[in-house]
Amino acid sequence: MEKRGTHKGKKTDIARAAVCAFLGTTACLGNGKGSTSWALSNSALSVVLFLALSLLCFYAFRAGPFSKRKWICAGIGALFLGTAWQWGVQLETWGSVSFPAKRTWLFPLFFAVCMTPVFVWAFEALENLLSRTDGCLGEPGKGAAAKIARILSAHPVLFGALGLFLAWLPVFLAVYPGFFAYDATDELEQVLSGEYVTRHPLIHVLVLGKIVSLGQKLTGNYNTGIAVYVLLQTVLWAFLLSWTVSCIRDGGKKGAHPKAVWIGSWLFFAFFPVIPLFVMCTTKDSLYTAALLAVIVLLSRMGREPERFWEDKRAQAGLVSALFFMALLRNNGFYIFLVMIPVLLIWAGRRRAGRMGILLALTFLCWFGVDAGFKAALQPASTDVQETLTVPIQQLARVWKNSPETFSKEDREALFEILPPDALEYYTPKLSDPVKNTFDNEAFRKNPGRYISLWAKTGLKAPFTYVNAWLMTSYGFWYPDTVIDVYNGVRDYVDSSWFSFETEEPGFRNSLLPGLEEIYRRISLEIWVQRVPVLSMLFSPGFLCWVYALGLLYLVSCGRFKSAAAFLPLVLNWLTVLLGPTYLVRYVLIFWFALPVLAAAACAPKTPGDAR
Repeated sequence: MEKRGTHKGKKTDIARAAVCAFLGTTACLGNGKGSTSWALSNSALSVVLFLALSLLCFYAFRAGPFSKRKWICAGIGALFLGTAWQWGVQLETWGSVSFPAKRTWLFPLFFAVCMTPVFVWAFEALENLLSRTDGCLGEPGKGAAAKIARILSAHPVLFGALGLFLAWLPVFLAVYPGFFAYDATDELEQVLSGEYVTRHPLIHVLVLGKIVSLGQKLTGNYNTGIAVYVLLQTVLWAFLLSWTVSCIRDGGKKGAHPKAVWIGSWLFFAFFPVIPLFVMCTTKDSLYTAALLAVIVLLSRMGREPERFWEDKRAQAGLVSALFFMALLRNNGFYIFLVMIPVLLIWAGRRRAGRMGILLALTFLCWFGVDAGFKAALQPASTDVQETLTVPIQQLARVWKNSPETFSKEDREALFEILPPDALEYYTPKLSDPVKNTFDNEAFRKNPGRYISLWAKTGLKAPFTYVNAWLMTSYGFWYPDTVIDVYNGVRDYVDSSWFSFETEEPGFRNSLLPGLEEIYRRISLEIWVQRVPVLSMLFSPGFLCWVYALGLLYLVSCGRFKSAAAFLPLVLNWLTVLLGPTYLVRYVLIFWFALPVLAAAACAPKTPGDAR
């Protein structure tokens, strides 16, 4: 084998880099050109891109050899990104993936061949850089960041929470009484009428509905109750995020995290627009995300400092509470909890498996008791079937819309028993609600085998239609350039439905800072924020999906398995929302709220027990 420093070895690396760069250029320009995806541009762009990729690949080959684990992790990441990019372009352009087309499979492969060595080199370079960085807190120093550090150091959680609340207060005044949106009116109506359904978590329905209705009874104004609920939720979030920053800072005391990470985390929570928008939104997803974040932070602590975690009864009680609320506030939270049970038992090891089993059993019993108690007391009507069958309902509707001849006379009769013909005409590729909400739950319960057989039989006749029906309601969670416009034409949505910038009836908006309100309205309802280069990626669920994919693969490539495993609830949440009714920011809020925790994990050194 030639040494890296020889002339012959250098020429070989140049040749390999040129081949990889050519394939990467082909993939990148092909991915970005939609209907002309095989045509390479003759402009200077292709030359510049080719030279840049050649340089990156050359440095990657010259910097080796690298560990097999790094190559595997980088290859998985590159193939995932390439596939997401190519398929996403097709879905955004044509509304379907052309599975028989060669480009559907070749471009992701080209991209992976080119970018795998680049990612390997990037993983190695980042690991070397962080290993040379002094992560200790050090002296406070001077400047604004140092002043923030000194303030937070005195009473970190209290002062940090107070600072966050004050930073968010202008937003609250601008959107007073808050964002009463995303099914909030429906939840309030359940409390006012006394007729409950299982579509929303009953604990959230009761807390939200009772506080809002009490405010109306005391003041004659629903806005008062909405404002009280939003302020209580804001205070809760302020303390939770301040505690999160404190946990990141606590790791820094042991040289784990640079000052910039935990100070930057606080600044991100205080001023990045996504945070206050959802902190002040009454959707159940806000509190669910709070529980999910607490689980991730506590698992990160358990992985980093297991001895300290198991000596701290408050940390163990916190994990039980976080898992309990995660399971109670959304159905997919309960499914995540079930999957986490064997993972946590294995993670705890033989010595502590018994104690972990007790904590998990306590969590399950609390969830079961509260859930059963609410259902026994309120007697809610069940809508669980249609919520669980969102994807199959959408698949049947797409086949009917595109090729109704696929259904035989008998199959049509079965289809119309659960989905009325008029409802099937309202099929929209990106949103299942128009069809799903007409689904006959009672008919399905009487003979589920009949309709499962219909679904399976139809899927065998139109498999690509089924796959595309599912991808069209989920690709926004993994393709960065997705335009989130699934509710366009409904109420205030014009060209974007990134966020529901509403105070729904019976509340009403009474802004005290209309200029600031307009800024947040434009972010929420206008498409420009999803089109600005670079900036748009900070608001893109698909881009953050790529960030987490590469970030977690980086942790695995470095052998920091427990640091990566702490984010398993986030990964499982992402997998469950792929089966949901559409792609909305609120379903993956955890992408933004856990971002500082990911940064802290990436900057932390490998602990002795991380690989065990």
